[in-house]
Amino acid sequence: VVLTSDRPACEIKSLEPRLVSRFECGLTVEIQPPLMETRMAILRKKVADWKVRVDETVLGFLAERIRTNVRRLEGALMRVATYASLAGESVGVDKVEHLLKDLLREEAGRQVTIDSIQKAVAEHFDVRVADMTSRRRPASIAFPRQVAMYLSRSMTKVSLMEIGEQFGGRDHGTVIHACKKVAGRMKEEGEVRQVVDRIEAQLRR
Repeated sequence: VVLTSDRPACEIKSLEPRLVSRFECGLTVEIQPPLMETRMAILRKKVADWKVRVDETVLGFLAERIRTNVRRLEGALMRVATYASLAGESVGVDKVEHLLKDLLREEAGRQVTIDSIQKAVAEHFDVRVADMTSRRRPASIAFPRQVAMYLSRSMTKVSLMEIGEQFGGRDHGTVIHACKKVAGRMKEEGEVRQVVDRIEAQLRR
């Protein structure tokens, strides 16, 4: 029997303790989207298996732009390889952008935003989204807010000043402090790292 969820059994509040105990007796594996290096390895393996030639810069472009789904990544490579074979010419990044414009546009629409980060963090820690921008500072709210700031910094290209603005008008120094605080706890506390990694993986799906 294989069961899936977006968090460990012990964090699912509606589960009875006896079920949590049963589930924890089995093998629990966290599945995350593949990293850049893994996506590149997948593409290189497919190129070798299919016996086609695709420039390394094109593979890098595909791995960088298509992050959410391995099947989608392989499908994009197949389209590029098929075009190159039929056209009898090498394909550069500009041509790939044209060939995959619909796919790349859809993929770009999946980009993580500060709003989606705030919602995901609030849901995980069982706090209100409004708490992300409030001036309340109890630990039960302050730490989730810091996690959201950390993820906003690491998962978006938004400036420190803009991140602060979207967290209730805080200054960039507060954002820097939050990022350092979370990074430090992730380094020292495995449980904190797992929580942050889990939320990040959820956002990248």
